[in-house]
Amino acid sequence: MKGSNADVANLLKSVATAITLSKGNFFEIRAYNSAADAIEHSTSEIKDLWQEGKLGDIPGVGKSIQSYLEEYFKTGKVKHFDSLLGRHPAVIYELIKIPGIGPATALDLSKIGVKSIDDLKEKIESGKIIKDGLSEKLSEKIGRGLLEINSRTGRMLLPYAFSQAEKILEYLKKSKDVIEASPLGSLRRMVVTIGDLDFAVSSKNPSAVVDHFIKMPGVKEIQGQGESKASIVLESGLHVDLLVGEPDSYGALLQHFTGSKHHNVHLRSIALDKGLSLSEYGLRKVVSGKSLESGEVIHCKTEDNLYEILGMQTPPPEIREDTGEIEAALIKGLPGLVNLKDIKGDFHLHSNFPIDSSHDYGTGSPEEIIKKGIELGYKYVGLSDHAPALGTHTKEEILKLIEKRKKVIQELQTKYKSIRVLNGLEIDIASDGSLTVPEDSLKLLDYTVVGIHTGHKGSKESITKRILTALESPYATILAHPTGRLINERDSYDADWEEIFKIAAKNKKFLEINSYPNRLDLRDDLIRMALKFGVEFIINTDSHSVEQMVNMPFGVSVARRGWATKKDIGNTWDWKDLRKWFTITKES
Repeated sequence: MKGSNADVANLLKSVATAITLSKGNFFEIRAYNSAADAIEHSTSEIKDLWQEGKLGDIPGVGKSIQSYLEEYFKTGKVKHFDSLLGRHPAVIYELIKIPGIGPATALDLSKIGVKSIDDLKEKIESGKIIKDGLSEKLSEKIGRGLLEINSRTGRMLLPYAFSQAEKILEYLKKSKDVIEASPLGSLRRMVVTIGDLDFAVSSKNPSAVVDHFIKMPGVKEIQGQGESKASIVLESGLHVDLLVGEPDSYGALLQHFTGSKHHNVHLRSIALDKGLSLSEYGLRKVVSGKSLESGEVIHCKTEDNLYEILGMQTPPPEIREDTGEIEAALIKGLPGLVNLKDIKGDFHLHSNFPIDSSHDYGTGSPEEIIKKGIELGYKYVGLSDHAPALGTHTKEEILKLIEKRKKVIQELQTKYKSIRVLNGLEIDIASDGSLTVPEDSLKLLDYTVVGIHTGHKGSKESITKRILTALESPYATILAHPTGRLINERDSYDADWEEIFKIAAKNKKFLEINSYPNRLDLRDDLIRMALKFGVEFIINTDSHSVEQMVNMPFGVSVARRGWATKKDIGNTWDWKDLRKWFTITKES
């Protein structure tokens, strides 16, 4: 029994598949899929939450699924699950992991003799799968899915890695010998996916710190141990490395192992131009291209000391990628990047209000969301549940649902005067670029969050046209998760981003920087490109539970990696400035 988040999520998805193939209850199927999604993207280890009696803290994991997970962690299996899963061939539960293969297709593949993912790949490459009865179009779709799954890195999502790192840092700092501790590498630079976790510690007693480190709860294996470093594997499977440096040279150690590699290579060339060599120990004078090993080391207690000696500003870790930050630092021209404390609100929040949602609901009530916004110190929050589906409702029905919801929001605004509560909806961009809510209903809203939720595999031309058409609508306010990517699951779709950025800036439409763990979208490279066109952004959490509203720091980190400043982010502005950009609301 492994019991990782991925293991449990896959188990619950398999159960949902089994129930689907047995033509079971729709709401039960949705409950298992929702729980699987919440666990897969949780920033905490599901096994840790079980041990702490906190399974109920995970959004969407109800009492019934909690009881099954209790059984799973205690015994390694769930009798009810085994019974459901045993009704269908085991290969089905492997095949559904491939993008483009749902339960019905997986069952059909098993019926024509597919025995495994490798077998499927072989039959597609040889063309035998078509001879066995699969359509050419579906074969091509599954082939693309196999390529996609093979390209996944298996790296951790940033929010999960960050959460685990916080726990390790908290433990390290319990040692009296630890003066300072920090994450290193891609985590300190807040890259969207993380490999192993690395940490630096400043201490005058490194062996004591190492000894403290290897005794950390949850250590499964000690892979290496030295006087000032150690490498361990946790029960969760995480690899964790520790480096301990002298306080006088801690800044150099921190800088060196934060990276990136390209930033450090460029920095070393700057040091050489000044007659210095740079390492994790500090700086030394250089003669004829060689470091004077016997010469005195210029110690750097802090990174600021090191960069100052090199005549530079200190670039924030998030932008140390050798993409112009060194040149900017040399002329004291680094931008003042946006900070979490600058954020004044969140406009992409899903509640459990019964609006006959076209997609999924949130788990918290509108009032609970408002209270959390107040707790976070926000000046405004926007409720943006998924709109009712036009295909299953008349225009009149949609209008009545939105009127009912607007009245509830207005009553809550009257009750909570310390925070502005805005009435929004998340609305699909249809295949022709139109918004899937009638105009009479749109007029009732303060703003909209519009996005593509189907047809992600469209051509560059079709995706671009859909987005551009939507951005021409006077009722579109924020373009949600603009590239449609799901990290480690689905690639960004291809689009003419320069043209999109031009129109977004011209029409005063916000582009969203989505903080949801497996989105973190718009990408940092596209943020930086968009800034050149004068695009403005909104950082949202896309929360489907009140607990997820604390994910804002990860959207902020993406904005920082994209070189965005406070003035570039709409939800850092005072309401009087922000409301001018909201195309629907006219009130003061």
